[in-house]
Amino acid sequence: MKLEIKKLSFPEQMKFVRMFLQLSQTELAEKIGISYSTVSRWERENRTPQLAMLGKFYSFCMRNGIELDLSDKEG
Repeated sequence: MKLEIKKLSFPEQMKFVRMFLQLSQTELAEKIGISYSTVSRWERENRTPQLAMLGKFYSFCMRNGIELDLSDKEG
């Protein structure tokens, strides 16, 4: 099954993925190789992480059958 998430801001996508997979912020951080505080910050703040970190999150989503909208919502 492929889940497509469109029309959500990055923080909303992040939280949706975490809740859909029933993961805590700590568990998600461990699975994608980042710190808990980074996951927390990404969910709270309306800004996109650096490309390398963003790639880790999107790769994790792809491995779990979740397709995110990569278009720039602000532009």
